[in-house]
Amino acid sequence: MSSKISLTESVKRFIANNRLCEPGSRIIVGVSGGPDSMALFSILNELRRPWDLDIIALYCHHGLRQAADREADFVRHWAGLWGCSFLTSKVDVRSLQQENKISLQEAARDLRYRVFRSFLVKQKADKAALAHTANDQAEEVLIGLIRGAGLGGLAGIPLQREGYIRPLLATYRPEILAYLAERNIPYLEDESNKDRRFLRARVRHQLLPELEKFSPNIITQLNRTADLLRKDEAFLQEKTERIMAQVWEPLEAGVQFSRKRLKKIPPAILSRLFQKALFQVKGDLRSIGSVHLLSLANAVCGPSLQGRLDLPGGVQASWDRDRIILRPGFSVPPPPNPFSRQVEGPGTITIREIGAEISFERVGIDPQTVKKSVNKQQALVDWEKIQWPLLVRNVQAGDRFQPLGLRGSKKVNRFFMDRKIARSRRERIPILISGGEIVWIVGLEIGDRFALNDQSQQALRLKFRRCKKGLRSRGFCGILNNYRK
Repeated sequence: MSSKISLTESVKRFIANNRLCEPGSRIIVGVSGGPDSMALFSILNELRRPWDLDIIALYCHHGLRQAADREADFVRHWAGLWGCSFLTSKVDVRSLQQENKISLQEAARDLRYRVFRSFLVKQKADKAALAHTANDQAEEVLIGLIRGAGLGGLAGIPLQREGYIRPLLATYRPEILAYLAERNIPYLEDESNKDRRFLRARVRHQLLPELEKFSPNIITQLNRTADLLRKDEAFLQEKTERIMAQVWEPLEAGVQFSRKRLKKIPPAILSRLFQKALFQVKGDLRSIGSVHLLSLANAVCGPSLQGRLDLPGGVQASWDRDRIILRPGFSVPPPPNPFSRQVEGPGTITIREIGAEISFERVGIDPQTVKKSVNKQQALVDWEKIQWPLLVRNVQAGDRFQPLGLRGSKKVNRFFMDRKIARSRRERIPILISGGEIVWIVGLEIGDRFALNDQSQQALRLKFRRCKKGLRSRGFCGILNNYRK
């Protein structure tokens, strides 16, 4: 009979099995001083030498509680004891709350993740580790049910997304408390976690204990449900991405669709498509609810030839016969900062400026593969024609390339005009370059010289993945759900 493994070993295997980080990574750990974050900080510190990790503790000071100064000093003290770097940042939660007319918790969460994103860039960190546990996941599912969330909300907290990882998401709170007690590691209690004015506190201290009377394993069952729903939601999101690439048309400020084509789309996909379109136009999905998505669906399927619908955030939906257009009520955001990434070989790179990643994989090919091996999200190019290292950057003045199937070259900006790519999107589109020549204008076209032919033996598979959460960038990002905790 084998003995039970330690929590450190369990988390180590969980990280490795889910590829949350690689040896040699620089990781920013969100540490509040509470039991969950102190356990995560300690476990990662134990893995620091075996995995050659560079650990940085980050405390976010919300300026709401007097205890925050003491908590920051507490985390700073333990970071010093463990020989780790310490960072802190103070944010003005109440100002954001009043400015955007949102809840105090929502404002705190938004600012907290702004701090994480900022330090990920400033510290050139690979990952930000957050201390969500299986208990938090169970609470999240119940909160989603109470609020009438759709499949995406009921899927709970993601294990990893756009640089954020949650190594304790399969760990239960009793395990964490036992771990801390065994190692005599102290922690601080945030009294606001017991304040039953907040829904999460009522779920944690009232609803879950009652449900445990009906099912002692309710937390485990809710985690299983979240995992199943997350897989279903991922499938629907992937399907929506494919369909949206076929039916939407970007405008200088906004997007437009054909009502006739939208009518053929199943309701489950149509609602997600509208969510993505609204994020594209609005920059977030704050205050957008099921009633607004239903109103848009009625506009598509209804008999009215013309009409207008005002949506939260100043977004306006208007339709005239076959066209339905979503426009922002405010100016288009400035373009992202210029970006440039060198790619030494197969692997994956992240482009935080636009909230996306591109993977590079050497693959064998079928001899019957046709010349035009490209779609909106991936491309296949001839491996033998690639000259490493590659360069990924946004468009620059004077860029030219030879589109697939054309004899001559054309300016990239002219290509964008021909494809009706709005100016506001052009600087957000990555361009892949090999030996000074454009291999792929991501999501649009490959260069003719790099196309597969009958003599091609191996290919370089290029995959582009749009951001679903976390990095706020229009044009190449999907829906951003709020991060939690």
